[in-house]
Amino acid sequence: MATTEIPTLEVQPREKIGTRYAKRDRAAGLIPAVIYGHKQGPVHVTVHGKTFTDLMHHEVHIIDVNVGGKTEHTLIKAIQWDTYGKEIIHIDLERVDLSETIEVEVELQLTGDPVALRESGTVLDHPTTMVKIRCRADAIPSHLEHSIAELGAAEPVTVADLTPPAGIEIVMPGEQLICQITGVKVSESVAEAIEGTGGDDETSDAEPEVINKGKEEEAEG
Repeated sequence: MATTEIPTLEVQPREKIGTRYAKRDRAAGLIPAVIYGHKQGPVHVTVHGKTFTDLMHHEVHIIDVNVGGKTEHTLIKAIQWDTYGKEIIHIDLERVDLSETIEVEVELQLTGDPVALRESGTVLDHPTTMVKIRCRADAIPSHLEHSIAELGAAEPVTVADLTPPAGIEIVMPGEQLICQITGVKVSESVAEAIEGTGGDDETSDAEPEVINKGKEEEAEG
């Protein structure tokens, strides 16, 4: 799952920065971005929007950016989205050395079809979908996987239960919940009682009479 080929992205220097110019760039299909880090000054650039979006679909973390004929290894450090989460409005790219150890978040994908999840009324509660890891920049996996095929009802999966590949360290509290099958199955006796109550016309007619009677007594008082 580690990155074997680093994609190269052609970017253009931004001569003017500011909200007004950023809006113009986005209107032209470009995304404003900044390259920084490794004790070098920041460089403001624009990235072709569709090209970058296509890279995101391939779970890319490290990209080579070519600015005016100079190529640098960078980590996609942050992506800023618009209010509706549909359009990327800014990208932060941090310079990296491929041999250095860095921390980054990757997606956690659950695999398997647990029998417990087939029971009526059960759902999979999956509050943690991203995992922070520490590894070499050239060994970042596209994602991590964890099988829940044998997971039973009410059995929590925590960070401590994850087994990352060699060279990957998870840097999150071990007790943090990853997922759990939850839900309460209604017993047959309770279901019959509910159905009996809902289907009894005499019972449903009696209650309004009691309420009406109370209102009449209150009016008379």
